[in-house]
Amino acid sequence: MFEKLISCKNEVSIRCGKDEIKGVITNYYSAFRLVKIRNVLIPIELIEQIEVLEPPSSSSGLAPISRGSLRLVVHERLSGQVK
Repeated sequence: MFEKLISCKNEVSIRCGKDEIKGVITNYYSAFRLVKIRNVLIPIELIEQIEVLEPPSSSSGLAPISRGSLRLVVHERLSGQVK
């Protein structure tokens, strides 16, 4: 999942408890279970939700992707509105 977000260079919003960081995931260190976004390393165990802010044009509508307790939410913007 992280490799796809890295290769597509999608802007995401990552939520960890009350904290939220927006940017592009640049690296995934599977051996250490860390993702790097805006020069911040985040343990994937702490990530509650990843929301894709700029989905690829092939996506349609709202498409949540689940991976264990981690939830990925994709929003596609149509006519300036979030659906």
